[in-house]
This record gives sequence, C-alpha cells and structure tokens, in this order.
Amino acid sequence: MKYVGSKNRLSKELCPIIQSYINENTRGYLEPFVGGANMIDKIDCKKKIGLDIHEELIELLNALQNGWIPPKEVSEQEYRDIMKNKNDYPKYLVGYVGFQLSYGAKWFGGYRRDSIGKRNYAIEAYNNVVKQIDKLSGITFKCMNFLDIPKDKINGYVIYCDPPYRDTTKYKTGKFPYDEFYQWCRDMSKNNVVLISEYWMPDDFTCIWSKEHKTMLDSNKQSGDSGNIRIEKLFTY
Repeated sequence: MKYVGSKNRLSKELCPIIQSYINENTRGYLEPFVGGANMIDKIDCKKKIGLDIHEELIELLNALQNGWIPPKEVSEQEYRDIMKNKNDYPKYLVGYVGFQLSYGAKWFGGYRRDSIGKRNYAIEAYNNVVKQIDKLSGITFKCMNFLDIPKDKINGYVIYCDPPYRDTTKYKTGKFPYDEFYQWCRDMSKNNVVLISEYWMPDDFTCIWSKEHKTMLDSNKQSGDSGNIRIEKLFTY
C-alpha cells in the first residue's frame, strides 16, 4: 500500500534484521506507527499488532481484512467530493481515496492524474492494495496513540517504530512529541526489543544498520537539501 515514508523499498534489508530478534520466546510483534502495513505484512510472528493514530487508515486496513475490495476507478470530481464531505462516506473509503489516490500518497495531497497513454494511477493503487490483502491476515489493527499503549501488557515483544522523522514529516495531531517518544523507547526497552527507523536518534541509542538512499518525498526533505540523499538508519536501545 502506498504511504508517505513507506519502508517497502527497504523491507528486503530491514525485515531480516527485525526477524532475527523474533524467536520462540517472543510473545508478539508490535508496530506503533503501522502506516501502510508494508513492514508488518512481511514479518513472521504468532501475534502481530499494528497501531496508528489515523482512524481512516485503520478503518481501511480492517475493511480490507474483512473482504472489502476498493474501487478500480475514482474520478477527480469524486475525489474532491470525498475530500470535502468526509463524514458522508465510509471511513475506509475515505482512507483509501485520501492516501492511495493522492499525489505522493499524502493525505488528500491532491488528486494524482494519469499520465496520458502511460500510467493509470487508480488501477496501480487498486492492484497494489488488492495484492496486499492476503498478507494482512491475522494482524490486529487498532487506532491508538503510542503514548496510550499499556506498558504493563507489552512484555517480551519485538517493537518496530517508524515514526515521523524529525524535521521532515508532519504528525496528524500536530507537532510530534519527540522527547516523549525517545523516553518511551527507553522505557519499553526494559522488557522488549525496540527497533527504530530514523535519520537521527539521541546518543544513547545505537545504530545497528544504515544505508544511503534517495528519497522522492517532499515531506522527507530538509532545509538546504538539493539531492534528496539520506542515510536511512535502524537504531536500538
């Protein structure tokens, strides 16, 4: 599924690292920022939980699990009507249109028009989502802020975090609480394995993997950046 900041392109390298921490004693796998589920759908674990604060996104993932098939075509007029009248439509449809049919997969970031004679973006989105449906089986999806996760119930888990990167993406509810997130990772690491994708983390976190890559997303650009080159990193505590 298309999603801003998706790790789908890096999953072939990140998944084996994450998977290496999961063993017979692991009680579950948790993603507090599940996004388009492009990492969790590739992880093998007896219990998988994907959380996100975006209600329409979670409604979409649950609907797909329950057999809903998205439309193959949505006109620009329909897109605009759904964007302006979200409460008049099912949340899962709003979630699908808002992300999958928008430029750069940004939440209603503008209808992505087809390239004449070249690409049909609506069909591409449909094919990508339908292809992923079977991989979502068995995953529990819930709408929840990471700060509301009951710490006493998460013990013996492998937790993979792909938060909004500092100084790049915007958080749905406003400014992302980075300092609280760092402390949350420290606290959760006492009884779990916590892995974090980011460009930078405080000095007491350890980088266990890195790779240079080029980002195509405006939301991941930084001031003064001209080449869009990033060093993607995976941290633990």
